[in-house]
Amino acid sequence: MTDKFLEKTEDQLSEMLYRKLKNRRYLIVIDDIWSTEVWDNVTRCFPDDDNGNRIILTSRHNDVAAYANPDSPLHEMGVLSLDGSWKLLSIKVFGANDVCPSELEDIGKQIAEKCGGLPLAILVVAGHLSKISRSRESWIFVAKTVSSVVANDPDKCLGVLGMSYNYLPNHLKPCFLSLGGFPEDFEIKARTLIQVWVAEGFLKPERLKSLEKVAEESLEDLISRNLIMIRKRRFSGEIKSCGIHDLLRDLSLREARKDKFLHVTSTRHVSNFLAQRKEGSGFSFLSDISLNGSSELSPHVARSMFFWGKLLISTPPHRQISLFASFKLIRVLAIFSHLFSSFPAEITQLIHLRYLWIRSNGSLPTSVSQLYNLQTLVFQQPELYYMYKTLILPREIWNMTQLRRLRLLSGNYLSKPKRSAKTDDVLGLRNLEELSHLCFASCTEEVFSCLPNIRKLSILDDASDDASEYLKYLVCLEKLETLKCVCYGQKRLSLSNWCASLTYVKRLILSGCFLFSEDMASLAALPNLEVLKLRDNEFEGRAWIQSDEDEFSKLKFLLVAEPRLVNWEAGSVNFPNLQKLVLRKCTLLEEIPIDIGEICTLEVIELICCSSSAENSAKEIQDEQDSMGNTCLNVRVNADADESSSLFDFWRAVY
Repeated sequence: MTDKFLEKTEDQLSEMLYRKLKNRRYLIVIDDIWSTEVWDNVTRCFPDDDNGNRIILTSRHNDVAAYANPDSPLHEMGVLSLDGSWKLLSIKVFGANDVCPSELEDIGKQIAEKCGGLPLAILVVAGHLSKISRSRESWIFVAKTVSSVVANDPDKCLGVLGMSYNYLPNHLKPCFLSLGGFPEDFEIKARTLIQVWVAEGFLKPERLKSLEKVAEESLEDLISRNLIMIRKRRFSGEIKSCGIHDLLRDLSLREARKDKFLHVTSTRHVSNFLAQRKEGSGFSFLSDISLNGSSELSPHVARSMFFWGKLLISTPPHRQISLFASFKLIRVLAIFSHLFSSFPAEITQLIHLRYLWIRSNGSLPTSVSQLYNLQTLVFQQPELYYMYKTLILPREIWNMTQLRRLRLLSGNYLSKPKRSAKTDDVLGLRNLEELSHLCFASCTEEVFSCLPNIRKLSILDDASDDASEYLKYLVCLEKLETLKCVCYGQKRLSLSNWCASLTYVKRLILSGCFLFSEDMASLAALPNLEVLKLRDNEFEGRAWIQSDEDEFSKLKFLLVAEPRLVNWEAGSVNFPNLQKLVLRKCTLLEEIPIDIGEICTLEVIELICCSSSAENSAKEIQDEQDSMGNTCLNVRVNADADESSSLFDFWRAVY
């Protein structure tokens, strides 16, 4: 019979199956469909007689499942919980009718947890545990070497996962491989990942799409294929951070080594490591590394270098080490932890750089403008000094026409634009989309008129006498979508004088301001405001009293953190589209307006370290809505702050 089938063509076999199932009821389970084309070919074999037939399919690609039945919600398989992982491990090791000895249970749960909820890894580890002695010492050793146990059985685990990599389109393969350069269990900022992909040239522009948009879609594609996990989303639904399962990271490292794409090391002494890998195009150093006067840090062909630890530099007396002399073709250089005493002049010779992340006690040198291909510059000075130190940017920075993101930890002063020596035209950062911590004194019409594409801006109090005089020029930034304004000592900004110019702003963060009733009315009038975060602000009379005319028509998210606020009067008419309200460290607030619960769009009220009376009013709102049958509102009360202070918020925003 088997030989008979082997002699048939695929079309003949399809016809035989179709005839066999015709006018019968059937349940078909198809495992691991890789593409919509395969699904289309397979479904031709199954007659649809409208008699209750069902087909269940599994796929690693969300788009395939959605294509198979666009009218039905997908059942997405997540990783197993700790309890589920331990249950599966225990059954596979001891059988369904036996139990784990009590002396092994705590170690067994540790092993299950280190499998990361992936059933495939649990099965591999369970198979290994079944072959060794059931002693506590043996299991402790396995708990310390779970990754090695899995890696030593590549056919069962990495081999299966490798199919996901092999089926990736060519443009997504380098994006996936680059993830191996991040430390294990690291929470990767989505915007950092996107900017690195763009800088390394992995992706090609598409018509009517920027490279950043193509990179965002590539990230979504890898997530839909279950190769990347979402860690956090912004309120808007945008991906904030992501991660990769340990096993998939092992897969990316294996494939990256095979293709000579990326080399990752945790060794402290790098000379031998680099000498053996002259052909590598990417390097990631996960630990501190030791360098001496004879060290050559990078092969000439290196495309990217990531340093997660410190550079321990030892040189003989009267001799200097040249750290970056051989980085001739490098596009991405990220030195996350090491603090240089001054900005290394050698870096300004790396003319192919697209992405630079560096920490230094010194200022940015004039020669930084020689990096004319640079797209992203993240420059940090010691965090303890950012409130007191103003960085004066070199005027030559206006020559960096490719710059898209300029992220600076300290307040910075940007001088008026230069004129071209050849044409006498005013130079401008025409491609700049993000600028952080610009001092109020630099918020001039001259400066803003040369930043026509700024979308994200944070501005910082520099003790200017009349801040509102400078902020009125924000009207020049017609593409501005996100604005953060930080003051010290509850400064009055007279929002009513300039706030009307923020026509296109969707996200607004105010910190350290003194807010009057007319200021809050001006905020309510912003036509496109969707997210408002008020941090460490003082309210006039310690009260926020909203009239019926103060309508935040499009506001979806409101955060009030560490305010000097006692009395808040508002109703559902003031926030007709609010979806989430977060109150953090509102220790003086007497109560939340009861009518807030009547907002039909409101899904969450979250309180963190607030006064007991505010917490009680939140519970009253929950009880009232429950009694009215509103089960959509979720009130959360948390006594532990997830963020230590507004200082943490300020530091976090830089990243």
